Amino acid sequence: MKKLILLGLASVALAGFPSIGGSRAQTPAEQSQQQTGPADNQIANEVDARIARLKAYLNLTVDQEKNWPGLQSALHDYGVVRLKSALERGNRQSRREREQQRRDRPDDIALLRTMANGLAARGAALNKLADAAEPLFTSLDDRQKRELFQYLRTDYERRRG
Repeated sequence: MKKLILLGLASVALAGFPSIGGSRAQTPAEQSQQQTGPADNQIANEVDARIARLKAYLNLTVDQEKNWPGLQSALHDYGVVRLKSALERGNRQSRREREQQRRDRPDDIALLRTMANGLAARGAALNKLADAAEPLFTSLDDRQKRELFQYLRTDYERRRG
């Protein structure tokens, strides 16, 4: 219980950290970051914090802990890619601008290929995640399995825009 409370407090502290000192002038790098989104290390930190919460919720046994590092690494890699993708979707052109661009240069086949490449990459990443999760998953009890899949659905799947 203490771990969970400490983890929650650390998350709150880290979440509030970027807002401290908001009255000072921003550097050019900070201004460009606002326009392009968070830095890669911030994205990785966000993903790692979510993974730490998952581990706390799972309450792994000593035997289960042995299989955690492989899943943790796969969750980190997959989570960073998914969060970056969600942020990129948020920075895309408006629907009207995309429609205008499409009318100006219709290239539906290129669009299909781009979509297919994205789906193939996501499929490969999910296979890697499944391979890493299998050793730990077989040792989890029903509650832990539900927690793991709830985490995957909430933190990854519902981020689609």
